[in-house]
Amino acid sequence: MRRSPQAPPALGALGVLRVLRVLGMTLLALVGAVPAAAQEAGVHIVSPPPGRSAFETVTFEAEVVGREVSEVVFLVDGRELRRFRKPPYRAQVDLGDDVGAHRFEVVVVGRAGELRREVRETPALEIDERIDLALQQLYVSVEGRAAGRALRADDFVVRDAGARQRIVTFETGDAALAVALVVDASESMRGERLAAALAGARSFMNGMRALDEASIVLFSDSIRYRSPFTQDADELAPALAEVEAGGGTALNDALFLAIRGLESRQGRRVVVLLSDGVDIHSALRARDVLWTMRRCRSLVYWIALADGDDGSVLSMWRDVERHAEERAELRRLVEESGGRVIEIETVDRAARAFAEILAELRRQYVIGYYPTVDLDDGAWHPVAVRLKKKSGKLRTRGGYLDY
Repeated sequence: MRRSPQAPPALGALGVLRVLRVLGMTLLALVGAVPAAAQEAGVHIVSPPPGRSAFETVTFEAEVVGREVSEVVFLVDGRELRRFRKPPYRAQVDLGDDVGAHRFEVVVVGRAGELRREVRETPALEIDERIDLALQQLYVSVEGRAAGRALRADDFVVRDAGARQRIVTFETGDAALAVALVVDASESMRGERLAAALAGARSFMNGMRALDEASIVLFSDSIRYRSPFTQDADELAPALAEVEAGGGTALNDALFLAIRGLESRQGRRVVVLLSDGVDIHSALRARDVLWTMRRCRSLVYWIALADGDDGSVLSMWRDVERHAEERAELRRLVEESGGRVIEIETVDRAARAFAEILAELRRQYVIGYYPTVDLDDGAWHPVAVRLKKKSGKLRTRGGYLDY
């Protein structure tokens, strides 16, 4: 006799809870069985930032989320840059002077061989991105083993506030000169001493080229003579012959006026100072002139007469220690401008010193770049130049005031 099937017994509240617990454990087991690749959140490129052109040295950085990572591969423009086994995922890539569009790609390889990709394309650098940037020019003197070689733009590395810059203009000594020849005409320069100093200044002018120009400034405790800018030393000769040395020395004041006088001139602005460096009467301090030099970006050379200061100078303005500080500050000003101090024992060697300076100016490299750092912040921007491979000592101005 066949029996009809019986309905399952009804579940009470406790039974329902037991069923739900079993279902929950089953769901947890299923979740745990999902492949590890499905748990990875992916990859994100941190740098370079989106929408910004990439050139010179660029930081390539990515964030990878997920523990099941076997390898991370960086590619730039389709070429492999570097492989990583663990974080941080960061590398430097040198794109050189290539300012075109670039493709940055990160490939994440999972434990099971699955892949995750992230791509960032940077745009080419357009000309209108530079409209508001001022071209910075550096006049670089090379000493040492590299001085006798013909260097090219790609031999130099320029950094502005620590950031590497792209060189956009490069010349070798052909830029026109605008020179202020500042000669001490105080009491200690009477007679043959002033004549020898002026002969050196005229020889400098006679060695100038067609587009160069110079002004001669004679000073004591005031400006005794100041010529207009000219290319012809002979036309200044009658006026210079009438100037007699005398009075005290206001070196800082005269140097300040000479630098300010160059501010409106074109070309390389150069000051050549001939003096023992002892300042008795200036109202300005050397550090005040330093600020003016930074603002006007003049190159300053100092032909220092060694026979004018025995280290015991006193004046109503400064004691011995303060005079020593002023000379040290003057030397700092010269070196920061990119110039140098040439010490001579006697004034009859001035002509040789003037000729040495003119020859150095002809050998200088003129390097131009558009700063990639923020502009118009009023700050001092330190600048450094070095050679990539060749050995040699370089001199250029230490930076500029951004205004």
